[in-house]
Amino acid sequence: MDSGIIWRVLDPKHPERGPCLELVRECFIQKPKLIFGLNAVVVIETMILLVKRSKIEAGKASNLLWNGLLRAESRVMVYPIYRDTLRGAFDLQSENPDVEYPDCVVAATMMENGITRIYTTNPKHFKRFRFIKEVIDPRGACSSE
Repeated sequence: MDSGIIWRVLDPKHPERGPCLELVRECFIQKPKLIFGLNAVVVIETMILLVKRSKIEAGKASNLLWNGLLRAESRVMVYPIYRDTLRGAFDLQSENPDVEYPDCVVAATMMENGITRIYTTNPKHFKRFRFIKEVIDPRGACSSE
């Protein structure tokens, strides 16, 4: 999942919270259908969005991220970012210059780990990568930020 989904879920006032929250709930039910996967770039971007856009105080934002998500080790997979991940992200960005570098790092992490589906609030970027087979926006028809 990308930072846009996590941000919307953790900001209780976000107008697009509902559909993103429904998706994340699927990871936390007794027999989950999904395991929540992310990397450090997603965590960092989410923290920035919570503080800058949602105007949530940094300490509260970090508590939301930790207690609301990262603490759940059995439901949340945090993929490492290696030097080769960053190199792969540079290669992906050179092929797709309109895609922001953090999204390229997420895509490179997916490629390294054989992940072909992403839930994102920015589907147009991830649809550009041939190895990603499914790009799903939980907001459905709602695609504006």
